[in-house]
This record gives sequence, C-alpha cells and structure tokens, in this order.
Amino acid sequence: MMDRRSLLLAGASALSACATAPPAGEPMSDGDFRVLVDGWAQADRRERAVEIAAFDPQRLSAEGRILYDAIAQGSQADGLLAAFPWGRSGTPYVVSHRYGAYRRANASAAAIDAETTQLRADADAGIIAPGAVLDAAIAAVDAAAGRASGAAADAMRRQSAALAALRPRSRIEAGVWALPGGADFYELALQFQLGEEISPRTTHRQAQAYCRELQREADTLLRTQGLTRGSVGERLRAFGADERQLYADSADGKAHAVADMNAALARLRPLLRDVLDGADAPAEVRLVPPEAEADGMAGRREGGVYHVDFGAIRSRPRWTLATVAYHELVPGHILQAPFEHAAQAPALQTRYASGYSEGWSIYAERLADEVGAYADDPASRIGYLQWMLFRFGRIVADTGIHAMRWSRERAVQELRDLQGDSIAFVSIEEDVLRMCAQPGAAAAQGLAAMRIAELRTQTRRRLSARDFHAAMLRHGPLSPPSLAQAARAAGVH
Repeated sequence: MMDRRSLLLAGASALSACATAPPAGEPMSDGDFRVLVDGWAQADRRERAVEIAAFDPQRLSAEGRILYDAIAQGSQADGLLAAFPWGRSGTPYVVSHRYGAYRRANASAAAIDAETTQLRADADAGIIAPGAVLDAAIAAVDAAAGRASGAAADAMRRQSAALAALRPRSRIEAGVWALPGGADFYELALQFQLGEEISPRTTHRQAQAYCRELQREADTLLRTQGLTRGSVGERLRAFGADERQLYADSADGKAHAVADMNAALARLRPLLRDVLDGADAPAEVRLVPPEAEADGMAGRREGGVYHVDFGAIRSRPRWTLATVAYHELVPGHILQAPFEHAAQAPALQTRYASGYSEGWSIYAERLADEVGAYADDPASRIGYLQWMLFRFGRIVADTGIHAMRWSRERAVQELRDLQGDSIAFVSIEEDVLRMCAQPGAAAAQGLAAMRIAELRTQTRRRLSARDFHAAMLRHGPLSPPSLAQAARAAGVH
C-alpha cells in the first residue's frame, strides 16, 4: 500500500501559513475543534487533507478524538483522490446510471454539457466505462430527457449521443483496476467510502471466509427443513419457491405479510430492552399505496414508518421478512435515525463515514439474532443468514471486481452461489452493475457492520451491551477508527 499520510504531509510546509488551529501542543476544547472541522469543510480537498494529517490529535479530549478519528483516514483518501486526473470523490466515471447532473430535478443545460465535455476528455485519457455501465447510462439519460423539456432536454440528448459514441471503445473489464492507476484508485475509493485504510485483497479473503461460515450455518438449518441435496445456494432457491412459504398476490396476502412483519417486531422489542436504548421507539410497517407500488417505489422510511412495497410479493417468502423489519425499523434505521439527528454531526464526519448508516442496520440484524429473535423460528433464521450472505457477499463481489479482476459475469455467479436468488429489491445483475459504477460503496456498508461486531466482541468484558450500543449510536455517523475511539471513550467514564 502507498504511504498515504507521508504523501499528504509532504505538502504540509507549503500550507503552514494557512493553519487555523492553535500552536502545536496546546490543548483544544471539543467545541473549538468542531469549529475547526467546520472550517476544514470549506477548504480545497487536498489542502484539507494536509491540514488534518498535520494536526496532533493528542491535543484533544477522549470525546474530541472521536471526531478527529471520524475524518482523518477518509480525508487522506479524499485528498489523494482529488489529485487524480480523473474521477470524482471515488466515482470513476463522470456520468453513469447512478450519478450525473442529469439526475437532478432542476438540472441545468450548462451543468450537463460541462459533464459531457469532461466525459470526452476522460475518454481521450483512456477513462471509459465498461460497456454495460455505458448501456445503463444511455438508457437513464434518455429516460431523463423524455421527462425534461427545453435546453436541459437538448443537453441530455447531446450527452446520450456522446455516451453512445463511446460504446465501440468501451472496455470488457468490469473493474477500475484496468484504468490508468486504477488499483490505487480503488484502494482510495474504498478508504474514502469506509473511512479506514484497508487492503482490498485481504478484505476479499476475510469476507469469503465469513461467507463460508454463514453457509455452514445455513446448511445445517436447511437440512432441518428437509433440504439436503445441492449447494446452499440451490437449496435457498428451492426453499424460496416452496408454495407453503409464499403469500398470495392479493390485498389479503399483502396485508398478511405486513402483519407478520409487525408481529416479528413486537416479539423482538422485549428482547432488546436490556441491551439497547430505544427498543420501544415508535415504529411500524405499512404497505405502500397501490399507485406507489405501480411506480416501483421499492420501500421507503418516513418517520417511524417503513412503507414496504410488495408489488412482487411472490418473490418475498415469509421467512425472509422478519430480518427486513429489524433492519429497517428496530433496532435498525428507524431506531438509529433520531440518534444521528440529535448528534448534528459536522458535514465532514458524514462525508467520511458513508458506510455507517447501512452498516449499523446490518449489525442490527445480527443483534436481533444474538438476543434470540429466531430461537423458536429456524425458517426465519435461514432468512437472516440469507440476508447476511447478501450483505457480506457484496464485499466479496465488490473487491472481486475491482481488486481480484473478476468479470461482471463471475461476480453475478459467485453471488448466486452464495445466496441463491436475489433477496433484495434489486436483482443480482443490477447490484453488480452498481458495484462496477460505484467502486467501494457496497463493500463499505458490510465492512462497517463487521467493524461494529468486532468491537462488540473486543469490548464485551468492559462495556455492558447498553453502554456499547450507546457509544456506537450517540455520536452520529462514525468511521471504523472513530467507532473504536467511541468505545474507548465510553470505557473511560
């Protein structure tokens, strides 16, 4: 790995006149440090990274150090990515089906045309997206042009034509490793998304090992359901097609599924009260209105309500749904969101811990299992394990594509072998395509969950479950180094 901190500190002397912190060695209050961090948010990404790298965190209290650790390693990656002649904050292609000015509600023709110009310049430097990403981008831009009008629509049509012109020059390789400096770019993108410097290849092997453990557990439980032949993926696929496990595609069937999710949540709450503040937070599942279902809403959270989309209810076996309730509501997103709001985290903290929110909710699924949510429901525990195979299989696939040089087809097949059919609202093919366009984003979410679980194991003897979870939640989004610091600070009090 590159010595990233040294690269940044090499430029520190040139920026010393810009320093806004008190002289080195002087203690700094938590409030003053927060003001300093807000100032750094306004700086050029490279200058910001240098100043953060040059700052001495020993000047901070244990609580103030949490904020420093939340931004330090992410800012390193951000500063070095800013020096790349291509890409934007970890995203390699200026336009894709996942990002671009055309996706904004009030996109201007000038912004779209500027990205089209950059698209052509990047292509001249050898930065062209894989063919499948280009195809998806063309379809997305064309759809946006059909909804727009005037100059913006014209600019979108020009952009679609520019994307189409690149198609004959597109790459077969799915990963950014094939681009100039692509291996370093991926390491930095993953560090930027996670907020921690890691080795993609080591991470790949660790995630594979964890998925093998999950499959061994799933194998044992599937045998109790009479499914003994074939791979775990094949048996999960067969279990998901069992008519006894499916709801009717009707209003009554969907209402039944919603009731089952709320009942699962009600059973879990008493089990959480001794380990987590907020176990009784207002939260419930409701069905999205039919018109939203027709538009493919795919579920959304609103206050204490998770609106679930059962437009494809025949692909949602009953044993997969309890974990969805725990992930989306309590102890997942809807429990976590008020803590994040109360923390009023600085913008840089949120920027450099982008995997945290999803990471917490993945950990929440594990917590539900740990307290006994599935003790009398082996079928729903199979669903939990399948969701975990989806979550952590994404680490395997993301690092596989961008560090291990997997093809898109291999990534799809590996995920099928792990989890059977898609368990999420997105298909396996579409999920892999997202990974091609947004390297590191999917992996960072699963890795954030793994770090929280590892910390829980490491701190079990000195921190109660309630104190540990309070430390993980009350500061807002945290990167893995700051999660560790939050646990240390909690142990001091």
